[in-house]
Amino acid sequence: MTSTNASDSAVVSGTIAGGLNSFKPRLSHVAYRVADIDRALHFYVQVLGMKEQLRMQLGKTLHEAVLGFADARAGGVILMWDTERKGSIEQAYGYSRFVLSVADVDGALQHLAKHETKVITQPTDAGAFRYALIKDPDGYVIELLQIKR
Repeated sequence: MTSTNASDSAVVSGTIAGGLNSFKPRLSHVAYRVADIDRALHFYVQVLGMKEQLRMQLGKTLHEAVLGFADARAGGVILMWDTERKGSIEQAYGYSRFVLSVADVDGALQHLAKHETKVITQPTDAGAFRYALIKDPDGYVIELLQIKR
């Protein structure tokens, strides 16, 4: 059992200070294991428009490619693959999706349709948001999210 008292955390401007907050964290990348790096790179680079920033070998047969959007300050995707692995990659049950903010969900889906990208949820309005869900070639779900103005 864990207890919390005033000395464990402090309230600063209506939020609780503590955890990693003093280290100024920000989300950097999300990493996916992929079955076919060429197929995955085609989707993320040619279809989504990301740029391969770095490629490295992590072990004898394990590799990764780091991708990001050209005008983004942070956030990207790491594609990991094993040259010895055969077959598909199983996704963990708890995985849900990652979210890409876009200016126009409907326009983005028109572009993706030209590349035969699988849409699993058509554009849906939810309050101030409009979203759709697609799948990458390995079956990972990507949410396209538009803030309506």
